[in-house]
Amino acid sequence: MFAKLASRVVVALLAAAALSLLIFGHKPTTYRLPNGQKVRGRTVVTLWVGWTSFEAAAMRSIVNKFNLSQKQIFVHMVSVSQVDTKTVISVAGGDPPDITELGTADVGAFIGHDALTSLEPMVGAGIITPDTFAPDVWKACAPFGTLYAVAVAANPFALYWNKRLFRQAGLNPNLPPKTLAAFDADAQKLTIIGKHGRLIQAGFLPPQQCLWGIYFGNHLYNYRTGNFFIDTPQQIAAYRWFQGFSRRLGYRAVTIFKSGFGQFNSPLNPFLAGKVAMEFSGPYFANFIQRNKPSMAGHFGVAPFPCLNGPPGTQTMGDFDLLLIPRHARHVKAAMTALAFFIRRSNIEELDELHCKPSPLSHFSRSFIRDNPNPYIMVFEGLMLHHHVEVLPPSPIWKRVNNELQTMAQRIWMGAPVKKSLSHAQRLVNRWVRTNKKMAALRAQETR
Repeated sequence: MFAKLASRVVVALLAAAALSLLIFGHKPTTYRLPNGQKVRGRTVVTLWVGWTSFEAAAMRSIVNKFNLSQKQIFVHMVSVSQVDTKTVISVAGGDPPDITELGTADVGAFIGHDALTSLEPMVGAGIITPDTFAPDVWKACAPFGTLYAVAVAANPFALYWNKRLFRQAGLNPNLPPKTLAAFDADAQKLTIIGKHGRLIQAGFLPPQQCLWGIYFGNHLYNYRTGNFFIDTPQQIAAYRWFQGFSRRLGYRAVTIFKSGFGQFNSPLNPFLAGKVAMEFSGPYFANFIQRNKPSMAGHFGVAPFPCLNGPPGTQTMGDFDLLLIPRHARHVKAAMTALAFFIRRSNIEELDELHCKPSPLSHFSRSFIRDNPNPYIMVFEGLMLHHHVEVLPPSPIWKRVNNELQTMAQRIWMGAPVKKSLSHAQRLVNRWVRTNKKMAALRAQETR
């Protein structure tokens, strides 16, 4: 009996090791500093990031600076595709990185499954306080009171508009719409429809995301109760507005129009190619514009996205780039030392300047604004410091909920009744929330 059990354990461990090797590859045995010197006698902290290309290079610059600043710790940074999924697998296998980079939507699920290490020792040491970050950032890092993440970059969303297309449509190229009514009117003026209903140029095509209700006064998630607010009057108004674009332009016409789009980060991006006049995107988009179509410099603008009630930017959707320490990390103390270095203002500003993103900190230097390659960095800093940034809900079941909301949005875009679709999703999600609460209570009992 014991032999059979032992055999099964060995097989399971070998399978886990094989899977880990297949997904993550071999770990290097020799590390070198940027100057080529071999690393000897240091604690090696592994950092996984989802960034690639120039964004990964920007973080590597900060990592190199840390590795040269002292002789006790060496941070080995790896750019990992699907970093959220692979972090889950590594935690389950008991061999995670010491630090991982994730988005705000991942935090709740990791906390709910006890897959993160608390960063409260950094709070106790005075390294991080709620005043360290801009409003709403602390809420993303410590959504339920305990600090589990530090933010190194911010991604509040805003309105981009093509000034050349505005001018061609007879609109003031320096005056973006400040109300949703004005936005809709401008979008129609900027839309060009050819023969047989063929869409030639779109004023705006709303992404099929779940947070349009923000701009109509809705708060999707209650942090205290864990409940979702999907079929509120504000949500109904938001999705009717969303569906209006499909009704006016024609679902099939939009589908054919989109089939000619190129990749987001390429010169064939529809906004860069002049096919779409207004875009809803984050600060990083300015970087993509500069790299893929530098001739657009000076010919696009950025402003807060209009809200139904109140001035533009009263509410805005956003996200933060977070660094966390997974559960089972081998070098927690050394990882916290590295995090403390990464969130120094000079290092965060160096990273965010290269990313064209605003700082998540409560204060920024004059040079960060003066030397920033993003000409509209102050628009995004204004959103960070003075307005409410709504992030994706830190719910343990968020991915499941999000999949349902995306499916719901697709049905609504294709013409399904808005109120009925939202009510169906609300009932379904309510059931999932109740089930999750029961499971959480059972897990809590088991750990007592």
